[in-house]
Amino acid sequence: MSESPTTFAEKLAFLIETMHPDSRGPYDDEELARALGVSRQYVWQLRTGRRDEPRHSVAMKIVRFFGVPDDYFVNDDTTVAVMRQVQDLLQRRDGATGGTDPRDDVELRRLTLRILGLSAEERETVSSVVEEIRSYEARSRHHRPRRKPARPDGT
Repeated sequence: MSESPTTFAEKLAFLIETMHPDSRGPYDDEELARALGVSRQYVWQLRTGRRDEPRHSVAMKIVRFFGVPDDYFVNDDTTVAVMRQVQDLLQRRDGATGGTDPRDDVELRRLTLRILGLSAEERETVSSVVEEIRSYEARSRHHRPRRKPARPDGT
């Protein structure tokens, strides 16, 4: 990633090329069209730059599909931050030895990109929740607290 993309088509191309399960190649126009609820021709126009900007509703569907911040296409700082984060994750994944489910890589990327848009306080809250989950999972099964369903009378 020597320079950041400037057009919608370049930014979309980056997502298509990088944000897919490791076990398969990039999404094709038909797959994206079905996921976004638009025509294959429309996706092709966006991807090739024949159409400069999509409708706002389609742009929001794209960012949700790829799990990037809402302002990915309009804020160059966000675009660069996302690209760096994705590149870092891809390098880590490619440097790691096997044994992980490729679907986990995509979910990890999506989760990481969602966290980028949070404030420092919100990121701290997410971090605390993750630590609580890890602590819970580290306990042996019989030492984990059990939740009992609440009684209908609220007691």
